Amino acid sequence: MAKFKKGGLGRGLGALISGPSRDDGDVAVPELMEPGEGARVLELDPHAIKPNPRQPRVTFNEDALEELAESIKRDGVFEPVIVRRTGDSYELVSGERRVRASIMAGLKTVPAICRDVSDADMLKLGLIENIQREDLNSIELAEAYQALIDEFSWTQEELADQVGKKRTTVTNTLRLLNLPQDVQQAVARGAISMGHARALLALPTAKEQSAACRMILEKDLSVRQAEKLASPPQHKEHSTPPRDPNISALEDELRRSLGTRVILRTQGKDKSKGKIEIEYYTLDDLERILDLLRSTR
Repeated sequence: MAKFKKGGLGRGLGALISGPSRDDGDVAVPELMEPGEGARVLELDPHAIKPNPRQPRVTFNEDALEELAESIKRDGVFEPVIVRRTGDSYELVSGERRVRASIMAGLKTVPAICRDVSDADMLKLGLIENIQREDLNSIELAEAYQALIDEFSWTQEELADQVGKKRTTVTNTLRLLNLPQDVQQAVARGAISMGHARALLALPTAKEQSAACRMILEKDLSVRQAEKLASPPQHKEHSTPPRDPNISALEDELRRSLGTRVILRTQGKDKSKGKIEIEYYTLDDLERILDLLRSTR
């Protein structure tokens, strides 16, 4: 199986159809001027096209679909969708927004290119299309990354190379799957941001993460406020002097940079020595932190 090279996401869809590229507001794919070798140009009933079972995208913005439907009513479908033959029917490879919007627009047929696409390539092509459009939410992207790892037995390094992303970006996205379902749903629907979610990952238990997420939603907290909320509690004894605010500020700075809980413990009367405790929760999390530390050399 040919592998996609880093930075070459466009080659995934480009391998299916030929011609110059364009971007009509749906997805940047090569425009078909004439069918490539082995391709067939068809006019298909959009209702009869089966969805891509490996489509990583779960949610679709209805307002954006309505806008695309109005554009299609006015100007038609500029870019053919890509399908493959499955028995007596056709299954979508890419272009689900166009199919959905065409149905909304009342079109009887849509232009389609039929190509031979293996089962193994379906997930990769669906992911690549959506990465090109940057239209997956963070949880959909994390789930798609995990599906690729599971299906192809890739390491996170290999996955990053395949999708043209930095290793730390891929790792941080995958870490979202460690959050409880209610928090993941809040990220997926845009109620909290990726920054909020990363702050919640510093909390050690799912129960604490869920409770902090509810507080973020109820009080409309900023990412900075969420980071403070996820900071470790300061247990103060009557005999213990107040914590140095400079030390707390340094802990906050390190926590934001590393995306995990960091504690500075000073020693000696003049506090000239001490130690830094950096927490990690999985081996992948440890590798992510090490990558960040190595990158600062």
